[in-house]
Amino acid sequence: MKIIRFNITVEDGPDMLRVLDMPANSNFQDLHFAILAAVDFDTTQLSSFFICNQNWEKKVELTLINMDVDDNGLMPIMKDIKLKDYEHEVGQKLIFEYDFVLMWRFFLEVTKLYDSEEPAKDFPKMVESVGDSPKQYETFDKYPEVMSEEDNSLIHELELRNLDFFHHDEEGEEDDVWDHDDIDGLDEAGFEESHGEEDFY
Repeated sequence: MKIIRFNITVEDGPDMLRVLDMPANSNFQDLHFAILAAVDFDTTQLSSFFICNQNWEKKVELTLINMDVDDNGLMPIMKDIKLKDYEHEVGQKLIFEYDFVLMWRFFLEVTKLYDSEEPAKDFPKMVESVGDSPKQYETFDKYPEVMSEEDNSLIHELELRNLDFFHHDEEGEEDDVWDHDDIDGLDEAGFEESHGEEDFY
């Protein structure tokens, strides 16, 4: 099984580092959940990955859900794209943006590609953790008192699809739809047919 190792840092958090090993056959939604578990964030917000060049310039965007109101399917969706679908090499850079209001920005860099004989259930695997994770909701004052027309339109669209990423309970806690204890191995169903011995690319 081919494994991709990512170094993960966060914007404005130079002391934090997470090193995460992911099967190449897993998809970008699996990576989305693994990053959030690694930094102890909830899973209630939207996100995007960006495939970048060596200067961290964004080239390709992958979204958590279809963000096109007309459902034209013009933008790749995380769950439909496997990590191996992009020709990762050591030094490949990606940006992960989470929560489009607070805008958490994580920087990923591929540091190693290797074959593993370990079972798929042992992945994703956090092999190193340095520094404290940032506080996701250190203050709710960061949220605007008045939502923009664009934000309200997006929220309405999500509600029509029975997706609720924005509502918090009375104590400010969010319903977490993914178990952070699964960081040492996503449910095998999460990788679908990812357990076979396939070529890396």
